[in-house]
Amino acid sequence: MSDQLMTDADMQELLREFAAPLAPYAATSPERKDLADVMVRLLWAAMIAGPEMEAETWKSFREIAHLPEAGLKAIQNCYHQQMKPVVSPEQLEALRKRFGVRRKP
Repeated sequence: MSDQLMTDADMQELLREFAAPLAPYAATSPERKDLADVMVRLLWAAMIAGPEMEAETWKSFREIAHLPEAGLKAIQNCYHQQMKPVVSPEQLEALRKRFGVRRKP
């Protein structure tokens, strides 16, 4: 897949799989669904952009969103253990190519 661009349908399916671990949280109220949707989009973009953006995202969750440390740790664990592993290195490379993300060597 890394030699070709990922299709819109492929990307949308992968995004759904990536977001699935937050579905139980999102199902409890419309407000939580909206918050989960925003969080998924931010984490998705950070994952594609790379480790530097992931670090900035965690900093923003802490400093701008005022997420308590326990909540931040829970989200980080979910992201690293359940969300991010859904995306293979080849898929991540294809996403980066699709969005023109250039990584530092």
